[in-house]
Amino acid sequence: MDWVGLAFAALTGIAVLGVVGLVLSWALGLRGFWAIAVAPAFAVTVIAGTAVVAGFAGIGWSILPVVVVTIVLAAVLRGARFLVERRFGAPAPTERRRFDGWLLTGVILAALIITVRFAQIIGDPGNISQTFDNIFHLNAVRFMLETGDASSLDIGRMTNPGGSLGFYPAAWHASVALIVQLSGASIPAAVNAFTLVISAVIWPLGILLLTRSLFAAARARLDSRVLVLFAGLLAASLPTFPFLLMDYGVLYPYQLGLALVPAALAVTLAALGLDRTSTLGVARVWWVVALLGILPGLAIAHPTAFVSWLALSLPMVIAFAVQRWRAAASAGGRVLVVALFLAYGGVGFVALRVLRPPGEARGWPPVTTIADAAQQVLLGSTWYAIPAVLAAILVIVGIVWAFIVRTPGAIVAVGMYLVAAYLFVNVAALSIPSLRDLFTGTWYNNIPRLAALLPIVMVPLGAFGIACTATWLANRAAVRRTLDAAPRWAKAALGGVVVVGAVAALQAGPVPRAVEWASRVFAVTPDSALLSTDEFALLDRLDEHVPEGIAIAGSPWTGSSLAFAITGRPVLMPHTLMEISDDLELINDELGEATPGSAVCSAVDDLDVGFVLDFGGREVHPGEHVFPGLTDLENSDAVRLVDEQGAARLFEIVACG
Repeated sequence: MDWVGLAFAALTGIAVLGVVGLVLSWALGLRGFWAIAVAPAFAVTVIAGTAVVAGFAGIGWSILPVVVVTIVLAAVLRGARFLVERRFGAPAPTERRRFDGWLLTGVILAALIITVRFAQIIGDPGNISQTFDNIFHLNAVRFMLETGDASSLDIGRMTNPGGSLGFYPAAWHASVALIVQLSGASIPAAVNAFTLVISAVIWPLGILLLTRSLFAAARARLDSRVLVLFAGLLAASLPTFPFLLMDYGVLYPYQLGLALVPAALAVTLAALGLDRTSTLGVARVWWVVALLGILPGLAIAHPTAFVSWLALSLPMVIAFAVQRWRAAASAGGRVLVVALFLAYGGVGFVALRVLRPPGEARGWPPVTTIADAAQQVLLGSTWYAIPAVLAAILVIVGIVWAFIVRTPGAIVAVGMYLVAAYLFVNVAALSIPSLRDLFTGTWYNNIPRLAALLPIVMVPLGAFGIACTATWLANRAAVRRTLDAAPRWAKAALGGVVVVGAVAALQAGPVPRAVEWASRVFAVTPDSALLSTDEFALLDRLDEHVPEGIAIAGSPWTGSSLAFAITGRPVLMPHTLMEISDDLELINDELGEATPGSAVCSAVDDLDVGFVLDFGGREVHPGEHVFPGLTDLENSDAVRLVDEQGAARLFEIVACG
């Protein structure tokens, strides 16, 4: 597929998220930028929830059930709003805000920069992440397309037919499957297209919404044009999100979940009454409904993203509790405040204990000292070890201004930064295992997952810092006289120079290293970790030899199992972490010695196996996983060679008739 095809697939993803989400935004009464920025979060909830319902009902996965559920939900919400407003009256109408060209510019700048970097990373629209986790992700999308079941409760049947894997966060996979169906793109191209949508559309919209919401009450102290412009620039210049999660893992579902967290936090701020959203003409109850409409999608996208929202919303809840405590007119009111705060704390504690992987999956050790980890946070040098100098300075300046203006949103922004900083220092450096695991076990005690959380709190503070500073400078008498005397073209030229200089400075930090590292992961070479150039070439010809419905044996550690995702031909082991049946074990151990009428031939017949892919001994993770029945097949009479490309070979099983 070429870049035009990838663009079409990406536009398809935007259309699905946009139409579904905007319909629900409208039904709730949201308008303008709020409606647009929150739309993807609503859409993910609908897609993920519909997939589960459709799985229970036996309805095949497609856009049709998503559309039906969207229409029903919109009708219910609009009807509920009508009844509530008829009974209690609608909020007072407010003056509509004019179109904000600077806000649009901030979003577009972020989208353009991220898109350029994204193209540099993937190299070609059809390239795949050559990482261990991607075996599951790509094959899971194919599994949904083949079975018509995209439920998070059923996707585990791909690797565990016995049902031992009861839940897997599949909102990302279900969304990619829709893009494949609607655009006709291959699975690798659809994955790249949706990754681009997450990185260059969902993330900038959400983080700019959060930035504006946090500092709405401080508008008299800052230049809102500079605020949104630099929020966009910073969103594209802190590579631990979104680029790190394309490199490490690959953590596609977590990337989707984190991209939705800023919108969830902005709605939380509105639901708690900590910004000026009351001027939008939306009653508080509908902000609560909006939040309830976002959180299920957040949790199904990735439970860790839900816990990330819980952690970063803690300063908001504390600020709300303080406000309500002070405003309480009786002891009963204060008891209620305490009870609600304790309930929130209880939910958070339970989430930390329940929404976490098994112990063997969260054994990552600390790697540095507390002082060094704190320094990494301050300098923005987490993971890539190169300071993001300008961004770090702007964040520190933003913290200083927050204590000067002392609006609730500004203090909350600092609180969010401290929460994220503590979590990173905890996972990177704390030497008390039980305490470390208590707070960061949900993130697998894994440094990259918490490094990816930091841009959510750094972007708003950095934009706030430069906006307040620019306003303060512009109000100096000497500067004001100079600006008043300068012609319009000179001021425009100065602004352009500042923006270009800021882009150059922000992109010169850790971004080039992040792009370089991630591009290695997507490069297809003769010795790629998962699929080499020869192996890709052989898979491109696979349908010339393997009939539809005939299964293929092979070691999943070498990438052969991706024949399922790329060609649609079933494979015996779609992932390395498989439930191994007796028949499968027999084939893996004895296929090379098969003879007519043997037990292994019975297993071959039972599983409809006709071919074997041999991709040599190079594995995605350096190691050696030997399947005796699939080894040295060139010397076996049980199979015959039907195609090869370099060291990649396709054998047909001939011993069993």
